[in-house]
Amino acid sequence: MNLSGRNALITGGASGIGAAVAESWLRAGANVTIVDVNAEALEATGKRLGIRAEALDVSSSDAWTSFIASHDHFDLVHLNAGITTHRDVLDGPADPAQPPLVRVTDEEYRRAIGVNVDGVVFGARAVIPGMCERRSGDIVVTASVAAFVPIPPDPIYGLTKYAVSGLVKSLTPRLAEFGVCISAICPGFVDTPLISERAREWIAELGMPLMKTEQVVDAVTTSVTRRVNGAHWIVLPDQDPILHEQATVPFPTNPQ
Repeated sequence: MNLSGRNALITGGASGIGAAVAESWLRAGANVTIVDVNAEALEATGKRLGIRAEALDVSSSDAWTSFIASHDHFDLVHLNAGITTHRDVLDGPADPAQPPLVRVTDEEYRRAIGVNVDGVVFGARAVIPGMCERRSGDIVVTASVAAFVPIPPDPIYGLTKYAVSGLVKSLTPRLAEFGVCISAICPGFVDTPLISERAREWIAELGMPLMKTEQVVDAVTTSVTRRVNGAHWIVLPDQDPILHEQATVPFPTNPQ
């Protein structure tokens, strides 16, 4: 993968998948900028990789507007920032009479929607105009296998990933007209700080091994190099990325 001269942006880039993708894109020659709200991890990763690292609350539309206005342009964007509610639900007091949804507070719900959905919507809305004007660009969204299968311990997380999957499919037809490719990667469980100890126990009970971030990086590389519009790349342990589906258009993109 040769990304020489391309300006790249990664949200949630301070750790986990985002930091691993940043390192990969840097090696491929990109000018990488990472953003995050974790100031300590952000500074450490920025210094380690020698790349630009800036604080950004992806759930804020105003923050996105200010951020984009202060930069030239981005050719390659990975909307990766995400959180779960299972850390609060699974690690909290167990009550078999209360399903996980009932135990999610309004604050936890709004925070998950803000990062996982608003962060993708506002991020895409911020970078799309410039990409369409230049008639080029790539947007990769971190979705999840939760967009296709139930995640009983964290129904809000499942909700958010269904949402961003639908967004990718719905944006695809018009963006393709401008030479802009948007796609999603859909990993299983990945060994990142997002996974709490209780969640690790639950995953182990399911018999599903945690994947290394490197395997997800391979899927991001596949997404960027293959450029299949609307693609959803499934990422499972010890398998190459699987093209699950791509958007189809059953009606005109410009209905009169």
